[in-house]
Amino acid sequence: MTERVLIVEDEPEFAGLMQLWVERAGYETAVAANGTEALRRFYELHPDLVVLDVALPGIDGWGILERLREFSRVPILLVTARSGEADKVRGLKLGADDYITKPLSFPELIARIESALRRAGTPSAERPRALRHGEILVDLDDHRAYVKDTEVRLTPTEFRLLAFLLEHAGQLVKHGQVLGAVWGAGYTADVHLLRMTIRNLRLKLDSVAPGESYVATEYGLGYRLVAPSQTRASG
Repeated sequence: MTERVLIVEDEPEFAGLMQLWVERAGYETAVAANGTEALRRFYELHPDLVVLDVALPGIDGWGILERLREFSRVPILLVTARSGEADKVRGLKLGADDYITKPLSFPELIARIESALRRAGTPSAERPRALRHGEILVDLDDHRAYVKDTEVRLTPTEFRLLAFLLEHAGQLVKHGQVLGAVWGAGYTADVHLLRMTIRNLRLKLDSVAPGESYVATEYGLGYRLVAPSQTRASG
């Protein structure tokens, strides 16, 4: 079945260009020009991915992102004219899977859509149904994560990141290795994206187990999932 992409963009000409490129890449599309229409079309169409502009009339992209993440894990690609770190961090914290800044490259947009949809695919049958390391449990079937038997609400990207770290518990995983496995081959140099997502994951783990440090930083190299007693890494 052809995957469907919902494009949320209030500039008609730009929305039309995105729709043209996405359809040429083999996807079905739907377009919404404002926040209210975006939510209505999402409920009606159940898209496989959302391309979401931040600057929208009425309910802006931040508000839509928050509402969708209350009940859906569908991949969301945030499009913003602002390239500052604060907006990128905010988007990742609210649950965006990726972000791209305007002016954007349409081939890059398609590549990021393809990567996000691949990441959202069903885990391999050869993979174990659950991963555990000490106090952390990841249930791959139910897509839920637990620390000390308390559920931690993670975005899809944070969930994949934690699952990857659990698969390599105790081992050093280098930046490029994590980026390639969690985001895809086109992201292996985006260390800044990885650092922001690691920061958000640590904050959520800490909200359940304050003072514990499960993810250790190997500065200049990568990360290591460890028992809390082994580290007090903070950034």
